[in-house]
Amino acid sequence: MQRIFMTHAIRSQPIAAQAPQRTRFPLNLVMTLILAGWMASPSGVQAQLLVSDPKAASDVPAESPPPPPEVSPSRIRPMTPPQPQGSPYQLGSFTVYPEIDVIGGYDSNVYYSNTSPVSDEYLTLSPSILLQSNWAEHALNIRAGADFMRYRDLKDENIDDANISVEGRRDISPNMNVYGGGYLSTNHEDRESPDVRNGLTPTRYAQNRFYAGFFRRMGPWSVRVAGNAMKLDYRDVDFVTGGGAIGVINNDDRDHWQHTGGVRVAYEWSPELEGYAQVAADHRRYSDAVDDLGYQRSSTGMRYLIGAKWSIPEKTMMDAYVGHMSQDYDDVRSQDVSKPMVGGKFTWFAGPRTTLAALVDRTIEETSVTQRTSAGVLNVASSYVNTYGSLELSHKLSEQWSVRAASSLSRVAYQGIVRSDDYRSDSVGVTYKPNRRMIVNVDLIDRRLKSSLPTENFSKTMAMIRLTFPFMP
Repeated sequence: MQRIFMTHAIRSQPIAAQAPQRTRFPLNLVMTLILAGWMASPSGVQAQLLVSDPKAASDVPAESPPPPPEVSPSRIRPMTPPQPQGSPYQLGSFTVYPEIDVIGGYDSNVYYSNTSPVSDEYLTLSPSILLQSNWAEHALNIRAGADFMRYRDLKDENIDDANISVEGRRDISPNMNVYGGGYLSTNHEDRESPDVRNGLTPTRYAQNRFYAGFFRRMGPWSVRVAGNAMKLDYRDVDFVTGGGAIGVINNDDRDHWQHTGGVRVAYEWSPELEGYAQVAADHRRYSDAVDDLGYQRSSTGMRYLIGAKWSIPEKTMMDAYVGHMSQDYDDVRSQDVSKPMVGGKFTWFAGPRTTLAALVDRTIEETSVTQRTSAGVLNVASSYVNTYGSLELSHKLSEQWSVRAASSLSRVAYQGIVRSDDYRSDSVGVTYKPNRRMIVNVDLIDRRLKSSLPTENFSKTMAMIRLTFPFMP
């Protein structure tokens, strides 16, 4: 079969994929998972790896890196990260949290297609282990995990992802420390991403991320200097041309390093109020000096912001900032970005059992999206500005039952082409803890895109049941 090398293609449903009949959510699968959970001998929710001691490094590096590619603009971000619970194992001076998640789900539109959606059911197995030091001084955390996802019919969509991270903090004095860490992973791009270009299988990529920083407090003043380096390495993927030949989508020209570094100075007006100012640089360097379209995609950017943290213990927490962000591209044909920057997170403990959380964020993200005009001219987007907001309400009905609802909106404004995308996600969920060795989460999610290009629109519904088994002595 003839093989054709392709540099860019639009996202659509893979030609080779055949749409199976729409199916119901697998009741037999759900019952099997529930029975397995009740019979398992190994409570707690997924262990969350902390950056380091919150009082010293809760917001490092000075300029937080953008979300990794697997975090799509419409994905609901967790507002209140779960923490390890239960009785962990002890290994010397470390506490150990081994855990396994089993997820059964139904997806009404696996390929995020505008027409003829393809549905399928899937099963995901996610083992993980977290080691946390319990030293009086210093800290060291190690985490490893994996996701093994299998579809019932769409075998080409099966994925195997894995990650490992190490982070530590050395306390020089009660008011001074240094910290650093590393994160290595193999992942896949979600089909929702506009950069996914008609591949027969999900695009694989490797992410390596490293960071380090210094923190010091001097009376009401504090200073933090931090840096972050992240490398993304994308794999090529096959696709089927309109004529039936097998081609290769070249993703090598998406490989790049992103280096961020900055300084943050803060002043504590009172135990409840702190103001801060921050400046950071954002340098993005591509492995290929020129991509397949003849563009130099590397760029240099800056971020300037001022903000404040305010809290009332057991009532309200807020961190809000405003500023300016810019990204200047090496290629004179690429549109530079200069935009206002706004962000923050707000948590209101409305009662002992009810929490309302909100998040606002604005970032400049990389993209490989192109657009051809009616005159046949190919325009290349330099980037997109993602303005994101989410709201989540959670309520604890009892020690065993809790409910939640969340909604998120994201405006993606492409720079250099005439296109904007509006993503929306809405979800409701229930958590049930039948015993200390099992947690059941049931979620229903509606996700949709309304684009200035109607052919890119999609809507989908997902239902999933997650069984979490925290192993403990």
